[in-house]
Amino acid sequence: MTGTMKSVAVGLVLLLGACGGSKSTTGTTGKVSAIEAMGVTPPDSPWGDMSVEDKEFYMIGKVNPIMKELFTAHDVEEFAEFDCVDCHGEEMREIDFKMPAPSMYIVPPEGTPGHRGMMSTFPEMVKFMQETVTPAMGKLLGVENFTCAGCHPSASKATR
Repeated sequence: MTGTMKSVAVGLVLLLGACGGSKSTTGTTGKVSAIEAMGVTPPDSPWGDMSVEDKEFYMIGKVNPIMKELFTAHDVEEFAEFDCVDCHGEEMREIDFKMPAPSMYIVPPEGTPGHRGMMSTFPEMVKFMQETVTPAMGKLLGVENFTCAGCHPSASKATR
């Protein structure tokens, strides 16, 4: 078992063990906080060096629970069923989970009318993505300067 698999396994054990009475909870749900249990930290090995199996294990065991916690804290009703498809799109299996997912919202280039429209139409979501999701995902993947284009197609790439 690789170091990444061991750390995620430890996190899962902590999560499962905590269900038996840990005081560390999120809100009044009685559920253990994935962020508290595992931390928003990078994988033991660089993302690019990880095997497909290690990436899958890491995503399911660490990234998904932490992202679900962040998204449900932002909007519990909209993201109550948060799962892999929310980031990887409906076609995730057909595209081998490659990112950015083609079906995700296309982020217009900064400074364009489209970007200004996105900012005025979805101000809370854009702020949440910029201030919470993007930095957390960058840390979880160990990627410096992680941007929206890590998950969302970019209109600027589509026009090249």
